[in-house]
Amino acid sequence: MVASNKKSIIEFAVQGEIVPAIPLRNYWVTWDGKPKMAIGVGGINYNLKIGEKVFGWANGDRAEPGVSTDGTGKDAWILGYRLYSCIGNEARVLSGEGKGEKGIVIGKHGLRAFQQRGAHHVQLHFEEEVLDVLAIGDKIQVKACGVGLHIMGYEDVRLLSLSPNLLDKMGVYEEDEKLVVPVVKEIPNFLISQGAGERPSEQGNWSIQTCFPPDIKKYGLNELRFGDILLLKDVQSDYGRGQYKNGVTIGVVCCGPSDIAGKGIGATNILSTRSGRIKGTIDSEANIANYLGL
Repeated sequence: MVASNKKSIIEFAVQGEIVPAIPLRNYWVTWDGKPKMAIGVGGINYNLKIGEKVFGWANGDRAEPGVSTDGTGKDAWILGYRLYSCIGNEARVLSGEGKGEKGIVIGKHGLRAFQQRGAHHVQLHFEEEVLDVLAIGDKIQVKACGVGLHIMGYEDVRLLSLSPNLLDKMGVYEEDEKLVVPVVKEIPNFLISQGAGERPSEQGNWSIQTCFPPDIKKYGLNELRFGDILLLKDVQSDYGRGQYKNGVTIGVVCCGPSDIAGKGIGATNILSTRSGRIKGTIDSEANIANYLGL
């Protein structure tokens, strides 16, 4: 386990609410010219869970596992909920039949396709019996903890939307003055599409395009599960997302594939470097569900 400044990280409350399932459009036109009514974004997804395979869901398009939430009220309040919530943070239901029940943050997913302000969902996992009593509009409070987290001796590595709790369980270690991170797959740069230019990096995600079927099998994208940890090559997410030779971003799979040209599997960035001081080691069990006991 690497040493971090976790004892100096402030933990504080941010509040949002469960958002409804949202039609991205009436119909999308897929990369090969077919109409598709896409589902899976927003709402309470009962059988789309962390640890499940990302492919194979009928009409799913960038489908989000678990419960989708967002901030409410003033723009600054909304932004605070999106930026400060970190993967691994505890979430608690404040209203409705599920009041008092606890869950955990499992990802962040951003879209701009249908609303003026876009949608940048903070995704939560709850146990199955809790899902049955949740409702759209239920208030959620997250114990935000992770902003300012860094690994000692690696000031050139940015940690983003990552709780100290999850970092400690990921099995990250040092080798030859680099951080070694267990990952399920390493993703070549040419597959990484949507996400460049977006900032700040603490909200939204990178996309791994899934509109060329031969690449899906060749690079093992069909084997991915929600919550898998990936290494994205030649991109950086330090203070905004962009292409960067020898840059490395570590991401968590937060949404499923897409049939829309240039779009695909989402990865919430949690570590980033422009210096190349991160490398991966392949581990098929590198999934946050395993680390967080979900």
